[in-house]
Amino acid sequence: MAEYDTFVLKDLSDLKENEGIELNVRSLDPGRYKYEAKIVTAKVSSNPDEHPDKLWIRFQKGHRHPDPWSIKILEELNKIPKEFL
Repeated sequence: MAEYDTFVLKDLSDLKENEGIELNVRSLDPGRYKYEAKIVTAKVSSNPDEHPDKLWIRFQKGHRHPDPWSIKILEELNKIPKEFL
């Protein structure tokens, strides 16, 4: 099980549950790639057992929501032009 976090601007209604939404997530897995940021298309749910990975929600000022959500990453999006890779 992988673990991620993401930021929401206002409140939890910014996250549409069980729809393919674009998110900027950070990996929380220990090791070399901890805090690696990615832009992904994913499905999220407030039910922590619905999808395979765990998602922690952080609000604009950095406060973490007390309960984890779940996330299923559908696709990793590469927003960096090829010439910069």
